[in-house]
Amino acid sequence: MEDGVVGIKVQPLTAEAFRPYGHMLENKQPLFPEVEPGEGRVALELLRLKRPVNPRRISMMATHFSYNQTFIPLRGTMALVVAPAPRNRGDGHEKYEIDYDRLAAFFVEPGQAAFIEKGVWHYAVALGHECEFVNITRKNPGEGTSRVDDELRMDAIPSMRPYVEVLDFRQRDRRVIELDV
Repeated sequence: MEDGVVGIKVQPLTAEAFRPYGHMLENKQPLFPEVEPGEGRVALELLRLKRPVNPRRISMMATHFSYNQTFIPLRGTMALVVAPAPRNRGDGHEKYEIDYDRLAAFFVEPGQAAFIEKGVWHYAVALGHECEFVNITRKNPGEGTSRVDDELRMDAIPSMRPYVEVLDFRQRDRRVIELDV
């Protein structure tokens, strides 16, 4: 059986367009990174995403409910793919919904900051050769960086960070996301 393709046009990051998923940092008001009490601490890390073999095809996304997260590219552009938080959180990770009709993708350029709310599905991909970025995230005491062999591999997150839930929707739903850049 062939995978169903969900096409999404990547759009510029604007405060209004991004509002259903979080906030874009602007001069109007500060943003406050949060970690639920007793669930680790706010951490900043410098990461590098390498361009995958097929940067337009995505088959997994991550979500986490104990903290919000911010992506700030310093060099290179990333596409940040997002979907609303699952409404069925009580049903367990394997059954979390992904609202394919409300998926969105944004170009996040150097110097911009995309702040995603707790529970929002997300996936970042480098659009050029690589994207170096500041990641404002959660870390537990003693936990190291999210680097694997000097680069971030989104598919390695489940083994590195058990409080991040990653869903392979190609496997579960027989769907893939295709970005129109």
